[in-house]
Amino acid sequence: MRLASVSLTLALAATASGSALATAAPALAAARTTVSAQPASAAHSEVSTHASTAARASWHTQRHEVLGPGKLLDTSTWSRPSGVRVMQVKARCWGNNSQIKVDLWFLRRWGAGEKIAKSGKWACNGNYGIVRIRNAGHSTYWADFSLSKKHTVEYWVQYYK
Repeated sequence: MRLASVSLTLALAATASGSALATAAPALAAARTTVSAQPASAAHSEVSTHASTAARASWHTQRHEVLGPGKLLDTSTWSRPSGVRVMQVKARCWGNNSQIKVDLWFLRRWGAGEKIAKSGKWACNGNYGIVRIRNAGHSTYWADFSLSKKHTVEYWVQYYK
């Protein structure tokens, strides 16, 4: 007897909730039409209409000088800008069957001396050569130029950011 009354109570509850859903359905449909009636631009009004344009990385010249004439030339020191990890020295010279060797030096921290980070050698034919380091982490750098004959050297110190 008791089991029959429980099943009857469940049946009545299901019928009541079904009628409640039937009366609530038109209200839900009306709410959906008001939301979808907004134009797409109004729905996204909080979001910026412009895509974020991050500055593209590019090469920036930190120094451009001419040295010489001479056989052994060096630059004064320069500081690596904050956040820069790629640096290069572009150099060129003109000459008659001569070569240039470029050494890119860095100063170690805590008085540990200096070291050549990268070196390159090419002909003095008016075209520039590049000595590039990709994981620059020290703060002070300079370059040395060794030529087989006396010439003028034009160089650029650049960083990529």
